Amino acid sequence: MENQKTNLAKEVSALIEQKNYGKIKKILPSHPEDIAYLISELNFSPHKLFVFRLVPYEKAVDVFKHLSTEEEEQILTGLNSKEITDILNQMSPDDRTELFDELPAELAKKFINFLLPEKRQIAIELLNYPHDSVGRLITPDFVQLFEGMSVEDALAHIRRVGLRKETVYHCYVLDSTKRLIGIVSLKKIVLAKPNTKISQIMSKDVISVSASTDKEEAADVFKRYDLIVLPVLDNNNKLLGIVTFDDLVDVLEEETTEDFEKAAAVLPVDKPYLNANFFELIWKRSFWLIVLVVLESTSSLVIKSYGPLIQKWIALTFFLPVLIATGGNAGIQSAMIVIRGLTVKNISVKDFFKVVFRESLLGLSIGLILALVGIIRVILQEGGQWALSVSVGVSMGVTVLFSAMIGAALPMIFRRFKVDPALMSGPMITTIVDVCGVFIYFQIAALILGL
Repeated sequence: MENQKTNLAKEVSALIEQKNYGKIKKILPSHPEDIAYLISELNFSPHKLFVFRLVPYEKAVDVFKHLSTEEEEQILTGLNSKEITDILNQMSPDDRTELFDELPAELAKKFINFLLPEKRQIAIELLNYPHDSVGRLITPDFVQLFEGMSVEDALAHIRRVGLRKETVYHCYVLDSTKRLIGIVSLKKIVLAKPNTKISQIMSKDVISVSASTDKEEAADVFKRYDLIVLPVLDNNNKLLGIVTFDDLVDVLEEETTEDFEKAAAVLPVDKPYLNANFFELIWKRSFWLIVLVVLESTSSLVIKSYGPLIQKWIALTFFLPVLIATGGNAGIQSAMIVIRGLTVKNISVKDFFKVVFRESLLGLSIGLILALVGIIRVILQEGGQWALSVSVGVSMGVTVLFSAMIGAALPMIFRRFKVDPALMSGPMITTIVDVCGVFIYFQIAALILGL
């Protein structure tokens, strides 16, 4: 499928060079998202703009919203004033806000002036909300009903305004001061008798959030209550707008990507990999590596301090990589389980002692098993070196116990201080455990073998 789309892009580029424009219109995909993908696959900005101009008027906005922000900017700067006005005024408020938010400030101001007065006011209001708040995602295009309405009047109202709204499956019931007091599904309205009052069939148990709520928190509310839309209120309980599930899917994708980057010791990159600036990538990826190198270098000081022991027992160095790797793996296991639990709300900071105690027991049990494996491993390689084998085995067991405790504790401590616990996964946990594991290894070896 991907090859077919790539081949289509090559064919369209060739047809543009040949000026065979009639054939291009015939082979354009029918679905807006497929057209947007085709435009994205084209290599030259003039070609992207040319294909976009071939899109039928009624599909243009749907195609436009599936493009990346960079491509949207390229196309807008190549259109005339009327075309820009038509596209921007037909976009949904949340999509338009996302576009303006990513554009350079001067360009955003220029494009805002193309909006009709009412839409311009909405755009400015949404842009004034904090960057990571759910207020940036809301759309005022919802169906509002009043509690005194009859079902017959409600259906007539929905037929009149429904085509211009984001969704009609859920309607929001307001009182005379336009405060949100209930919600009613289209299914209930259709199935009720015509003279039934909306107040009789609405549900007063409405799940909502404020405009300042963090986008990630709003996404958690969506997941917890299995919602399709989420109403957003101001401080006076008045309904500002709604957020739809497709907008929150984008938020979840962004948060998941950010967590992956943090887990890999990479500062979050706001743009897709191929669109990100090369030098920005160097900085984003080198920052934590520099921190980890400085932290990891502590282990060399530990090893140096045990120089006499190493000179006497050279074989200790043979098993150091195994011990470090085992400790790091054990720490990552604990950290990942705890981070996942914190993310999906299976555990919380108040469970700190329960979680650490449980992971300590698991670490102790696994450590005993690995200690036995370590003893056998040394005996098989070094013969009858019982003192060496016991020191390696005990060190491995204690390191696994310590790693499990650290892996469980640090993410919860980070969450307690409102720092993303994802920072305590992967390379960070491994580095901390490496340094501490080296100290544990040589300290136990010094006690058993004698310094």
